[in-house]
Amino acid sequence: MLDFIDIPTTAFAQTCRLLIQQESNKTVIVDPGESAQVVHIIKQFGLQPEAILLTHGHLDHVGGVADLLKEYPELKVYGPSVEDEALLNTLDQQAQAFGIESSGNFSTEYVKDGQVLQLFDDASFQVLFTPGHTPGGVCYYCKEENFVLVGDTLFAGSVGRTDFPGGSFPALLNSIRTKLFTLPEDTEVFCGHGEDTTIGTEKATNPYTRE
Repeated sequence: MLDFIDIPTTAFAQTCRLLIQQESNKTVIVDPGESAQVVHIIKQFGLQPEAILLTHGHLDHVGGVADLLKEYPELKVYGPSVEDEALLNTLDQQAQAFGIESSGNFSTEYVKDGQVLQLFDDASFQVLFTPGHTPGGVCYYCKEENFVLVGDTLFAGSVGRTDFPGGSFPALLNSIRTKLFTLPEDTEVFCGHGEDTTIGTEKATNPYTRE
């Protein structure tokens, strides 16, 4: 079983998540927009960070990665898809544009649609390629625990912005309808900002995704 700790980061209230295996305290860090609070909680609870998962290349989701790698150099970094490489190569420019501090560049293992990451003994993460918010955005579906990490692809009652460079509203809707809305309706949706939701709720009520 996994426990979860949500950590609000950056001025955009981005939700960084710690996924924690109860038996071992092994921890996966999802979308660390900043590092200081993440490191504080890891040390406070005696957690053992194993990997970082990234849903897309916007700075409010990746700005703390480089500092975390300085603190924990053994961490493996996964994601997003290679189509977001240009975003990860321009973190300094993003920081200048949005007024968010960046801890610098870093290397990652880009993931592919359908790839399965076995990050815990009893929990795997299937990569869902979901472009639209960014060209290389991905989501991670954990069947064993019945949740999906969606970054900024889908929100409770809303969807991710597509007015940034590389964004596409038609692509975003296609991603949501073909990759997320095909998951079981009771799947928990862990969003990158705001409240969490379920697939069934968004299929029934989200005004942006109706035909």
